[in-house]
Formats: sequence, C-alpha cells, structure tokens
Amino acid sequence: MTDMKEIEKRLREEAKKLLESGRVSVVLAYGKGCDERHPMPFAAMKPEEADEIVFNEYCTPNLARYLTKYPAGTKMAVAVKGCDSRAVVVLLQEGKVNREDIVILGIPAAGMKEQKTGKDVDASLTCGLANPVLYDVLLGQEIKGAAAESPYGIISKLDAMSGDERWEFWKKELARCIRCYACRKACPMCYCDPCFIDQTKPQWGDKTPTFDGNLMYHLTRFYHLAGRCVDCGECTRACPVDIPLNLFHKYMARECEEMFGQKAGMDPSQKPAMVDFKVEDSDTWLE
Repeated sequence: MTDMKEIEKRLREEAKKLLESGRVSVVLAYGKGCDERHPMPFAAMKPEEADEIVFNEYCTPNLARYLTKYPAGTKMAVAVKGCDSRAVVVLLQEGKVNREDIVILGIPAAGMKEQKTGKDVDASLTCGLANPVLYDVLLGQEIKGAAAESPYGIISKLDAMSGDERWEFWKKELARCIRCYACRKACPMCYCDPCFIDQTKPQWGDKTPTFDGNLMYHLTRFYHLAGRCVDCGECTRACPVDIPLNLFHKYMARECEEMFGQKAGMDPSQKPAMVDFKVEDSDTWLE
C-alpha cells in the first residue's frame, strides 16, 4: 500500500527545492479542495506554495492534461502516477513538450479511490500500472509483486455481443450524452485548439445533444485517440452521466497493440503507432 503521507512530504520537498533553485517556474501537483475527498489540480509557482501541495488516495486527476496549457519553453515539474506518466510520454513523442523543460516527479501508487464513490479505483478500468514508466525523481518505493490486471478484460462482455448488440449498446449510451465536453477537458491527449467540433469555417459537426451529433463527435474523438489513449480513465471519470467512454478507447488500444505491437506512452523513443509506418505493419484492416 502506498504511504500517502510520505509521498506528500516528498512531493512538497521536491517542489520547494525546484522552485527555490529556479530549475522550474511551476510545479503541477494537487492542492486542497472542498474536503479531503476532493483534492484539486494545483500549480505551485513560489517556494512557499509548495506547502499547499497535498497527496492522498483521491488524487486521481491526470496532471499531464495541464502541460500543454503553458507556453513552449516553460520550465515545469509535474507529479505523475502510472497512467499519467504514459500521457507525458505521448506528449513528448508528439513534440508538445520538450524533455529538457520538464521534471517528472514519479509517484508509485496503489490503493487509489474514486472521488465520486469513495470506492477503490478498479484497475481493470484503467491501464493498471502501479509505477510510472518515466520519471526523474521517484517519490516512494517502487511497487513490486502487484498482479497486473489485463486492461482488456473489462471489454469481454462487449466481445461476446453480436455487431447489432454492440450497436444498440452504444446507441443507448451515446444518446445520453449532454455535450458538456467534460471528457475532452479531462483528457491529456485532447489538446487541439480549436477542437474540430468548435470550428465553424468549415463546421464539422452539430454541437446540439442529438444522437446523430453525439455519434459524430464521439466517433471522431475516438479515432483521434487511436494509438494515443493512455487508458487513464479520466474521460469516464469526468462524465457527469457515467457513459463508459473508456470501453471504446480500450477497443481501439487493443487493436493497435495487436496490429502494431505497441501500447501508447510506454517508450519515449518510439513514435505513436498512427504516425509511424513500418513495412511489417499489419494490413488486415484493409481487408
């Protein structure tokens, strides 16, 4: 089990050290929310603000989401857990951040809880990694011996459905979308500005919460995330009507892994699967 207090202490110490030295101008971490169960993303910009950093089992938001909000060249530090670190890797691969500009504070995390329910985070709903894949400073002991859950076991029920049954499932789910765009706001990979759905010249899609408009928005977003989704579960966690968006992303991730032998955000030396052509790549999707 993760020693949350020790992580918090180390996080504050490293943040203060980095800000005092001028190595970074901002540390992306967690701060107090309305109560202990609702910590919020927090940006410490002065050494004394490091004392406001918190860490507990409810610190689930993926802070990589905020790296692209700062101008290019900003020196930043970011606290990351397992899936969060994969998002940082994809941002590095896509040239959205430079490695020399960021200090990655790795957090080995087990026993995290959902803010909505207070229940343990279901590892099968996320990538299941307890340790970050990339870091400069590890803020706790690496978690060893934890049985890694299959990230794709959760979609076995959908696998068992016929094509018509899956279509009816997604029709029912996507019809409930209220187009609040919380999924887009929470996703570390949704950094396009403007987003395709916000463009008006030309207008790509209907922004009203009708089924056809919802289908167009979500399918386009799903495919934009092909080979890029790091399975952090933030889209589903943020959805106010509890649409299981991560299930579709898991389908896409599994296809990419089976066809191209690559998981998103695991190796900064690789290029994302959808922008890296290899002669030996599978072409079964053309059949």
